[in-house]
Amino acid sequence: MSLNLDKRHRAMLREMGVRVWQPLPTALPLPVVPARPVPREAAPLPKTAPPKAAQSESQNLDGTAAAWRVGEAVSLYVDAGDVADASTGSGPRWLVLLEAPAAALLSGVFQPFDGDAGKLLDNMLRAAGLHKADAALLAPLVRQAGGESASVHLARALTDLFASVRPDVVLLMGRLAAQALLQSNEPLGKLRGRVHALHGRQAVVTHDAASLLRHPLEKAKAWEDLCLAIGLASGSRAS
Repeated sequence: MSLNLDKRHRAMLREMGVRVWQPLPTALPLPVVPARPVPREAAPLPKTAPPKAAQSESQNLDGTAAAWRVGEAVSLYVDAGDVADASTGSGPRWLVLLEAPAAALLSGVFQPFDGDAGKLLDNMLRAAGLHKADAALLAPLVRQAGGESASVHLARALTDLFASVRPDVVLLMGRLAAQALLQSNEPLGKLRGRVHALHGRQAVVTHDAASLLRHPLEKAKAWEDLCLAIGLASGSRAS
């Protein structure tokens, strides 16, 4: 039996949470469409060029093999005349290797705290307690075109850098730089969250600040990485 409800009755039922189902209208017959004849020979498909292979992230835009260069390490949060020697520092010493644009080396002056990414980097380092004088040194890592000789140069530069800084812990920021220095093809999600060995030192991988601006939900994971590095730094000085 069907109910003939007017608009007022339907409104009252909706307020009570009662859902009223309407009977389906009588289906109308579909029009008959005559079949189209199928041609004996199908027209040939247009020829398309095969898709280009995706460019490897280990190559630059010009197709040459990419190599990495490391810039000079600079002390952060140091006032004039307050530069402490590595051997006299009382707290754990950090080396922050930061994936940076090529301009960081070309200009000769690297300003890590410029822009929104710089402000976020500043907040991260301060949260880790690295705003104290000479607690952390930062060196930019830049990807450039190069070959085998560039890789040898990078290895020598890193050896000299680690011998000079003698860090208690290394914070490696940036996926591509981490893969290159650790010689790994693993994604960042597998590289972060654990301890790596880099030139005889304990290293922790995390997101760079520019990446965190694009993916803000990853900030909690970056904080976990900082906490892991803090624990390593504290443990190295305690031992």
